[in-house]
Amino acid sequence: MAFRNLSLNKTLLLLLGSFTFVFFAFALVSWRTIETVRVNGPLYSSIIEGKDLIADILPPPAYIIESHLLTLQLIDEQEPARQAELIDRGNGLRVEFEKRHEYWTRALAPGPLGDTMNIAAYRPAFEYYQIRDNELVPAVLARDPQRIAAALTTLKQRYEEHRKAVDEVVKLTTARNLEFERLAESTLSSSQRNLLLLGALVVAVVIGLAWITRGMAQSLNGRLSLAASVAARVAEGDLTVRVPDTGTTDESGRLLAAIQAMTANLHNLVARVRQTSLNLGESAGEFSLSGKRQETSVGGLRDSAVQIAGTARGISDTSAVLMTTMEAVNTVAGQTAQVASGGRTSLDELNGAMQELQQATSSISTRLGTIREKASDISSVVTTITKIADQTNLLSINAAIEAEKAGDQGLGFLVLAREIRRLADQTAVATLDIEQMVRHMQSAVSAGVMEMDGFSAQVRRGAGVTTEVSTQLGQIMGQVQSLSERFDDVNRGMRSQSQGARQISEAMTQLMDTAQLSADALPEFNAAITRLRQAVDSLTQDIARFKLGN
Repeated sequence: MAFRNLSLNKTLLLLLGSFTFVFFAFALVSWRTIETVRVNGPLYSSIIEGKDLIADILPPPAYIIESHLLTLQLIDEQEPARQAELIDRGNGLRVEFEKRHEYWTRALAPGPLGDTMNIAAYRPAFEYYQIRDNELVPAVLARDPQRIAAALTTLKQRYEEHRKAVDEVVKLTTARNLEFERLAESTLSSSQRNLLLLGALVVAVVIGLAWITRGMAQSLNGRLSLAASVAARVAEGDLTVRVPDTGTTDESGRLLAAIQAMTANLHNLVARVRQTSLNLGESAGEFSLSGKRQETSVGGLRDSAVQIAGTARGISDTSAVLMTTMEAVNTVAGQTAQVASGGRTSLDELNGAMQELQQATSSISTRLGTIREKASDISSVVTTITKIADQTNLLSINAAIEAEKAGDQGLGFLVLAREIRRLADQTAVATLDIEQMVRHMQSAVSAGVMEMDGFSAQVRRGAGVTTEVSTQLGQIMGQVQSLSERFDDVNRGMRSQSQGARQISEAMTQLMDTAQLSADALPEFNAAITRLRQAVDSLTQDIARFKLGN
């Protein structure tokens, strides 16, 4: 709560002070941390001390001194069980040596240290283990002093070579560690200098920010104080106040501009409200007079509405009766139109049948004419066949005469000629029968053609009459339909008139109800006008306290 009551300048200074304190606390903790973990520092010295102690007490797996001591102990041991135990320990040390060799092969890069560790120190150690396992151990188990002495001599040589290489590795490693320590010390010193420089820079930036912030806070406090002063005068009702132009476009400048615009808008609004209150006072008086006049006219309107409503109900009842009659007449006209439509449909079907009959008659007449023509063709063919039969008969007679002249050689031909003559005679007789039949058929076809022509003429006359009757029925049906449509129009008109009369009656009923409500509401209206005049007077008094100047 106390922090909210501080000024903007004090608040900013407090925030900057808090930031400075936190930064120096962070820098102090960072400095202490660097001092603790730096090379040769307290934490580093403790870690190195422990590693040095372990290195002084335990030989590393990559150094075969322990394996060499076990080998010397194995030579002096006479008990088989103890020998087996020493051999197993020696094998375990060799396994550890190989594992560490694989590790350092991967860890050390090629160079003086890597070559010395992985080649110069490893090769004699590897040969040492080979001689120990392949020569010394079998000699010890066989209790052969000469072989043991020869193997031991070689083992000592390999051990010395390995030890010298290990000493060289220690020298190279020590030199490299010293170089790393110097590099780490240099890096930490550089980091400490950079941290000091960064702290000084931050302090300078904080001081600069504090100076800039203080200036901005003073300027902002001035503009905010001006805005608070203007707002206080507006709250007291002084709308003549004017906000000076500060020439700034930041949030405070926009706030002052908004206060100036708000003051101008309030000035205009209060002026309009004052004028409106005066107009409302005048209008309230006019409303009071209009309410009294309206109360007088509402009574006459209610009486007129009662009379109009009665007349409208009479019109509605008469329209309903007339509409019922017109609906009955329209129903009869519709039935008549349906009957006429059915008759016209039947006449159309009869006319179609007559047309089909006329077409069939014409087709039959045409076919009879064709038959007559074919009969004439048959008659021509029969005449031709008769002539051919006569010629065939003459030829058969001549052939018979010639066959008789030929004697015995012509007997067969004579028989054939006679047979041909007999067939020619039969053909002539059949041709006469066909000719008579053709004449009878031509006579019958001619008579049929004449009768079909007469029947076709009668069919055409019947079709013409049917068409005329259908046309007349169509006209009758059209007139009936037109009459039905007129009945529909009249019916719709009567229905509309009935509905209109009913609506007029309902409207007049509503008008009467509205008039009654208006009459009931007039006292409330007058009371509302009274309250409005009181509110206008109160509003005028409230607005009077605002100062608008000229």
